[in-house]
Amino acid sequence: MNDLSIEATHPPSGRTALRMTLETKPTSAPHITRVMVAEDDVDMAYVLEFLLSREGFQVDLVGDGRDAVLCIESEPAPDVVLLDVMMSFVSGFQVLRAVRDHPGWRSVPVVMVSGKGSEQDVVNALSAGADDYLTKPFRPRELVARVRGQVARAASAKARVA
Repeated sequence: MNDLSIEATHPPSGRTALRMTLETKPTSAPHITRVMVAEDDVDMAYVLEFLLSREGFQVDLVGDGRDAVLCIESEPAPDVVLLDVMMSFVSGFQVLRAVRDHPGWRSVPVVMVSGKGSEQDVVNALSAGADDYLTKPFRPRELVARVRGQVARAASAKARVA
């Protein structure tokens, strides 16, 4: 919040002078939700980045499983991870294990995204520690709603702990 003050003075000239002062108080910047997208299909990665960016998310793209693991080991945790199941070098399941094993990342919600949509595929992902599973092709608004839902649940859980 800022404070505006106006002071009227009456100098000897007889003309009223006004002095306006605006005191600005620092405000904390709004939190921008960070999403790490681990997707090795370049076109799909850009579609995900576009959909999430236009909704106000900051998107960090990672191009394969190996880079995703390196990111987990060296970067601060995002608010949510969108993780392709079948990626180059390191599978989505191995990346999920790295997320759950890292102390700074283990509570980050992970939404697995895959072209494989059988009941067993979904059960395997959820049993491995994924928080949600979305089958390609997905509906854009559903994707955004699921990401928002995961972020909200994680924030609520964090607030209860604090």
